[in-house]
Amino acid sequence: MPFSPLAPAVFFDDDDIAGLITLFSERLRRDPRVRPLMDKLVGNRWYEAEQEIGAFLAASVFLSSRPGIDVEWLAKAMDVLAPQDVDALADIMLSTALTAFPLQSAAVVAEICDRLAEMARWVLAAKGARRQQRIQKLHERIVAGALMNGL
Repeated sequence: MPFSPLAPAVFFDDDDIAGLITLFSERLRRDPRVRPLMDKLVGNRWYEAEQEIGAFLAASVFLSSRPGIDVEWLAKAMDVLAPQDVDALADIMLSTALTAFPLQSAAVVAEICDRLAEMARWVLAAKGARRQQRIQKLHERIVAGALMNGL
């Protein structure tokens, strides 16, 4: 069972993350604010999206591998999302984590979400070629594992 080196008193495993992602996906599907956005980003590939989110979160929490994300999907997400959408997604993940985990474990997930949301808002603040540069920079930071610096 892997454990998070980020917070030695925090214990959850891959199954816990899978449960969190399942609950998160259910909440996204029911939320009238974000469901239309997710339909554009995910379409009918919810299972694959859940697997990708779970792998990303596990890699970020357990530091056992580098998080992966497709740069083309990231660019598409930045075209579809607005800053308030990023905030809504982060709020849903936070409330889901607080439902699924004890406070200390939820805090680890919340920190990952907050950092990702902050970087997404940074990308969204730019337009044109500058936004494309920021998307590339965000992608590089994510796959390098830099999202977890400072935790």
